[in-house]
Amino acid sequence: MDTNKKSEDMDIPTVEGNLLQQPKEETMPPRNPLMKVRTYVLALRPWSLSASLLPTLLGAALAYRLPGDSSFSWCTLLLTLCTIIPVHGAGNVVNTYFDFVKGIDNRKSDDRTLVDHILSIDEVVSLGAILYLAGCASFVPLVILSPARMEHLALVYFGGLSSSFLYTGGIGLKYIALGDILVLVIFGPVSVVFAFLAQTGRVDWPIIYY
Repeated sequence: MDTNKKSEDMDIPTVEGNLLQQPKEETMPPRNPLMKVRTYVLALRPWSLSASLLPTLLGAALAYRLPGDSSFSWCTLLLTLCTIIPVHGAGNVVNTYFDFVKGIDNRKSDDRTLVDHILSIDEVVSLGAILYLAGCASFVPLVILSPARMEHLALVYFGGLSSSFLYTGGIGLKYIALGDILVLVIFGPVSVVFAFLAQTGRVDWPIIYY
């Protein structure tokens, strides 16, 4: 009898000990900041930026060969690149957003940033806004340094900026079979003219044929 009672007394703490034991919390592995940065960079489609980089360099090269009253400025070239490339990247992000919202992007699409939840919609919108702001921030010192008149630079620059948005945003020229024409104009004569104008302060219309 005493033996059974002792065994019951010994079992009670064991049960209570199991009840009081805290469950182990599952810890999420920390997110690598470098991987996040890489995700943002890939969302810009960096392989496509050559479409705006090469015309800009062409316009600068023509300005170097056909200088105006002011000599060729490498600082102006750098600011021109810092003005154009963020706008191109923002246009890519806007395209990603509207293609997803309109249901065009799917698992078989080349751009699956939102389809695969690599970035959230809010992150894509914020990235596009930051890139547009970065381009505008670079435009201010470019206006100060360039011999071109501010209104001329602004006309070309903000024309290109609005076009990068209207490609899929707003009226969505891409969706009414006008996207290719817009791309041809923006990544052709407009980029060349802008880079040439920023260096020389003038527009020589024959450079458009390049």
